[in-house]
Amino acid sequence: MKIQLFLAAGAVLLLSSCGGCSSDKDKADDGEVQTAVVNAEGQIVNPDSTKDTVEGLPFSSDSIREHVVLDYDKRTIRTNPDETIHPAAVKDKHNCFIVMSKKDFYLYVYEVQGNDTVMVARYDCCFAVNPGNKTTDGDGKTPSCDMAHPFHIQEIANAHDWHHDFGDGRGSIRSYGDYFMRLRLDGHKLSNNRSLGIHGSTNNRESVPGRASEGCIRLKDEDIADLAQNYAYKGMPVVIKDEHVDDLPFEIHAMKRQNIKRLRHFAHSMSADEIAKATPEPGRRHGEPSRFADEQPTTSSISDGKGFVVDKKEPRKETKSEPKAAADGEGHGFVVDGKGKMVK
Repeated sequence: MKIQLFLAAGAVLLLSSCGGCSSDKDKADDGEVQTAVVNAEGQIVNPDSTKDTVEGLPFSSDSIREHVVLDYDKRTIRTNPDETIHPAAVKDKHNCFIVMSKKDFYLYVYEVQGNDTVMVARYDCCFAVNPGNKTTDGDGKTPSCDMAHPFHIQEIANAHDWHHDFGDGRGSIRSYGDYFMRLRLDGHKLSNNRSLGIHGSTNNRESVPGRASEGCIRLKDEDIADLAQNYAYKGMPVVIKDEHVDDLPFEIHAMKRQNIKRLRHFAHSMSADEIAKATPEPGRRHGEPSRFADEQPTTSSISDGKGFVVDKKEPRKETKSEPKAAADGEGHGFVVDGKGKMVK
């Protein structure tokens, strides 16, 4: 699949470095909104540097933060939940692709529409309990990639009756919602791993958004259903940005042009050392049921016998109208070819 990502002239970018402590200028003084200047590789640079650098979107206030929570005696991260949104109608889902932020705990769905790239959906999500790129099986990390080497959805499976034992004393429980979107980790050192995917959070809804999984990406059950029914397809490109990478150029353009607001945009992501040293807040304890223990996936689905899901519920209608003409400058951007390579 070929994805064209278009930017308006003058669009701004923030790819903030979040591996260490935030500086004083990352914080708001007397209500002043703070941003950073970064280069195309996602590193914060000297504000006086002008080559290939731009100013980004404002950071969240200090009241929006990551919380270390002791969940069944295991340290996890939780943070302030945001709303699920659908800021634009999808025209052809086969022009859609996913970008996830491991720093801000969002899964975004974008679609190339004519000479523009627009956000069509946004969901809260939960990543693996440990920050950083996955290097070995069982390390409790979610793998990362970039636009030049995206992962892809290999399979959309019916997971309604799938169970898992998290080793937290609850035994084997329903865990995945109605769908499991298996990822093909193209270009990653663990490309042979076929156990990682995007799925629901049955019996673990409290973990979304945050860090709590063993490596997969969790959405709320109703959100994984929405994603599967209206946007996802076999072969769909999936980009999972590392913690030190923030908004890509076309994302900034989309959020500005579509006037999309969000709750979380962290100047700093907690490191493994900070998580280990933090005083944890109390979470779920052994013998206590989840507040969502009796939740059920919000939709019904059946398998087609080939590992894919056929929905009983009619998906959201795709609009087939022609895209309106792009504004001046929106045709300037970059292209990712069908092999995931960046081209001019």
